[in-house]
Amino acid sequence: MRLSLLLLACSLPLPLLAQSFRGRVLHADSTAAPVPFASIGVKGKAAGTIADAQGRFRFSDSPELVATDSVIVTGVGYRPARLLLEQLRQPGFTIRLKPQPQALREVVVRPRQLRPQVLGRTGTGGVAHWGVSSIVKDSIRRREMLGSEFGTFLTSSYNCYVDNFNVYVQANPFRQVRLRLLFYAVRNGRPAEQLLPADIQLVLAEQQRGWITIDLRPYNLQFSEGQKVVVALQWLDAVGQTPGYQFFDIPALLPSPLHRVYTRNKSQANWKFYPAQPSIYLNVQSWK
Repeated sequence: MRLSLLLLACSLPLPLLAQSFRGRVLHADSTAAPVPFASIGVKGKAAGTIADAQGRFRFSDSPELVATDSVIVTGVGYRPARLLLEQLRQPGFTIRLKPQPQALREVVVRPRQLRPQVLGRTGTGGVAHWGVSSIVKDSIRRREMLGSEFGTFLTSSYNCYVDNFNVYVQANPFRQVRLRLLFYAVRNGRPAEQLLPADIQLVLAEQQRGWITIDLRPYNLQFSEGQKVVVALQWLDAVGQTPGYQFFDIPALLPSPLHRVYTRNKSQANWKFYPAQPSIYLNVQSWK
């Protein structure tokens, strides 16, 4: 662990078994078109991975896994697929995802009287951190880091349109880092369905640090007064590392009793919640 609060992917228990599960995720309507960076997770367990750009994936066996475990394969904009873990032992196993039909995007006419607002935290300090270590060089162990998520709960006090997303990266020893931006609705105090069908990714190059911004105006994302949402990042890939004990870091205030973050090790693992506030915020335009 980097700290006792947030579990880092490098601190996960890593299996010692040589066996692994593997396969490929393809588009259902094409013979060979991959679904890049699809999420593969074992339901209720910290096991699974992220497919590569060609849809190929592999993750290691462990004592907690059984043949009848359910595996959920998801891709943004696709219907989830469910299968049994034992199926992934078949050579050349292929999973085909069907596109999720999307309603036509409405034309948004913004009110004339808009006021800039901020949802989230613009500070850059904090004793808690989320990220992964750059010192884990073994390829199998590096794969075990893929798919971890980190999110924060936000509540809009007004009707608003979202202009952009911002995250502060305190340290980054990698040549390239790829993250996925996710927005979840909140049901019973937990992240639920995703709010955006678009696969929005952040690609950081050459140890890029500081505030990272993504323009969200093309997605017409709108929150109503009192709406609770989760803004999350999913770890997809990292390339290269520098020597020494260095981490990819997003800082957070701890403790912060009025705020919550969640983490989970894989896309179908159970969530863990903490009283903290990360350096993540949205710029929005509000109206009454």
